[in-house]
Amino acid sequence: MSASEAYSPIKLLGEHVTHLIGSLAPQSVTGNGEHPVKMGITQVAASQYLVFFLIACVVAIVIVFAAKKKAALVPKGRFINVIEFLVDFIRNGVASIIKKDPHKYVAFLCSVFLFVLVNNLIGLIPGCKPGTGTIGGTFALGIFVFLYATITGIRVKGGWGFIKGIVPHGLPKPIVPIVFIIELFSMLLRPITHALRLFANMYAGHIVLGIFSILTQLFFMGLFNSKAATAVASPAWLILLIAMYLLEFVVAFVQAYVFVLLSAVYIDSSVSSH
Repeated sequence: MSASEAYSPIKLLGEHVTHLIGSLAPQSVTGNGEHPVKMGITQVAASQYLVFFLIACVVAIVIVFAAKKKAALVPKGRFINVIEFLVDFIRNGVASIIKKDPHKYVAFLCSVFLFVLVNNLIGLIPGCKPGTGTIGGTFALGIFVFLYATITGIRVKGGWGFIKGIVPHGLPKPIVPIVFIIELFSMLLRPITHALRLFANMYAGHIVLGIFSILTQLFFMGLFNSKAATAVASPAWLILLIAMYLLEFVVAFVQAYVFVLLSAVYIDSSVSSH
């Protein structure tokens, strides 16, 4: 059987998609395909996601210090103007949600936005596995935001004031215990829902980009194997792949915005009165 006869896009697509999904699972930096953490005789190894998570930390820190160095009363240069725009956007479009002293939380919200955005953009680089592409990474971010909001709320209201603030004011006393349990349960679920929302969107985006990349590759294989139908379709798949990359670039910003917006909502619910 010749190479052209053996070529089957549908069959190869299934094989490549299976490999794609498997490659998105956490793996050790050695790439041996095993999960980096084993229970039993404890064995801990750095996963590829953790490595890129740390790289994102370094990149975000470099951006912050570079912006601080170039800061001026009248910003000059594209880089510092972009940073100024993002800071103003967070200050006026996100932090303003917080009713009590919103200016106090601008630095935190900018840091969260920048870190999530850098992770998301790293995910668009072929071969990279960003922290937002795994539930462990997004859950760590969700826990971090939850702890910050909770500790900040306790500092502002005091321990007992924070606990009383979980229940909205003005409710009939008989239903207060029920509402308290519901609100407490809802508050404790925030890190999970916060993490799942970001992870699901980024993971789905990686799957879609991977599938379009596979389809482009397979149809170009048809081009080289003189398959007329696939040869004609190859440029179309390539255009769609480029369009999907541009869309995912927008999604990277949107998901960073949604994550930091919810962070502001959680901070507001902790420090403000119902």
